[in-house]
Order: sequence, then structure tokens, then C-alpha cells
Amino acid sequence: MNKLTENNNSIFIANGGNRPLNVRMTLRDVLYVSYAVPAEKIRVLVPDILSVATSGDKVAFISIVALRSSQVRLNLLPFARFHYNQLNIRTYVVDPVSGKHAVYFIKSGVTSRFISMATRISGIPWQLIDMETELNAQNDTGSYVTSGKWGDKFSLKARADLDSPEQLLFFGDRESAVEFLIRPLIGFVGDNQKLGRFTIGHPEVKPQVWYLSEIDFKLFADLGVVNELMNPHSVFFLPAADFSIYLPPARIKQKGG
Repeated sequence: MNKLTENNNSIFIANGGNRPLNVRMTLRDVLYVSYAVPAEKIRVLVPDILSVATSGDKVAFISIVALRSSQVRLNLLPFARFHYNQLNIRTYVVDPVSGKHAVYFIKSGVTSRFISMATRISGIPWQLIDMETELNAQNDTGSYVTSGKWGDKFSLKARADLDSPEQLLFFGDRESAVEFLIRPLIGFVGDNQKLGRFTIGHPEVKPQVWYLSEIDFKLFADLGVVNELMNPHSVFFLPAADFSIYLPPARIKQKGG
């Protein structure tokens, strides 16, 4: 069973209310590479107001998520469509507003200059990066390669796992791992001075289990959280899913802060 740590801080949403901007898209070729690490290693990467979400005995997770964003449209620009690639480094926290499981985005990069500028204006610091992705999907023998430059060059390669386990370490079953690592509907960006909270909408997803065959990612390694990049806890692949984000992020503050 998953166990989420609790946050007893008294907090409030400084600019709450309905979010005027609804960004809808279809995510394609989404690769989740997740690592199990001691919770204290994640603590230093997360704003103080957020509790680190754990599974098992003080085990936290950090993930690399590579994806294509297609048919991106904003309700304020209904006829415009955008397409770009994206790479996220994220971890998992407890939402201090609802107590629900959430995602904290440590770093995010996109290949669209416009989207990078627009999200920065709305309070989400997505950096501009170079990134190309190649997918070869043939029944159960698919392969995935993404590479580019984010500070330094990076590359990830993964393949479909024909002998994927039904149970994963630290979780009772595969479904529990997917619930923890992929399905949270609340996201956070920012730091102790300015923390933003946004909500996410997507249908229930059922990703495939893959395995990592190669990785070279200095930006991720330099965080100092994961020692063995070739030894992830799990690798999931999701062919496609519809997705919505409600912006701008609401600012989260601690009462008296």
C-alpha cells in the first residue's frame, strides 16, 4: 500500500479562484523513467511547505518524463495549434491544500520558443531546449530514443519489456505504482519564495512496462540524487493520452509567511 506523508503546516491559496486559461493537448510517446531514492535526498529539492510523498519505508521517487505535446490549444486562442517536445524532471509530494498526492516539477524543458515564453509569463518556468524523439513501435518490440541538448547533451533509449513483472518493488502491484508515479492531478512549480499550484485533467491511463537500455543525462545526474542511472525502479511507456492544464498557477503561501 502507498503511504503519503502528512503536512501539518497551515497554508492558503494567495490568489485562488477559477483559473482563466485552459490548455488542452494530446500527449504522445510518453516515457516515464523513475528511480527510488531515500526521501531525505528529495527533501532538499522540494520547497519547505511541501511534504515528500513516500511509498514503503521512507522511499521517495524522482522521474524523468519525455514526451511529445501535440494539438496544444488554449481556450483564449481557440484556432491556434502548437506542437513541441518536452522533457521533465519531477518528484512526488503531498498537496498541502487537499492532502492528495501531487507532482513537483524540479525542471522542465520544451522545444517551442513561444510555449517557453508563454509559460514563463504564466508562472511556469519551462526552459527552451533541443530535443528529438524517435519511436519504432512494432507490436511488443517497440524501441524509443530521445536525445538533444539541455545545458549538455542528453540521450535516453528504452525498449518494450516482454517479461514485465506484475509487481514492482515498494508497491503491492503494478497498478499502485502507476497510481503513484503517473496519475496525480495536481502539480507544483517554483520555490520557497514563489510556489505555484495548478490542476491537471486526464483520463485514467494504462501504460506499458518497458526497460531502459541506455541513458546519458548530465543535468539529471548533477542533481546528486541518483547514483546508478542505469538502474531505475521502473520504466513506463504511454502511447497517447488527452491532457488539460488549468493556468495560471495559484500561489501557495504559509499563513503568517
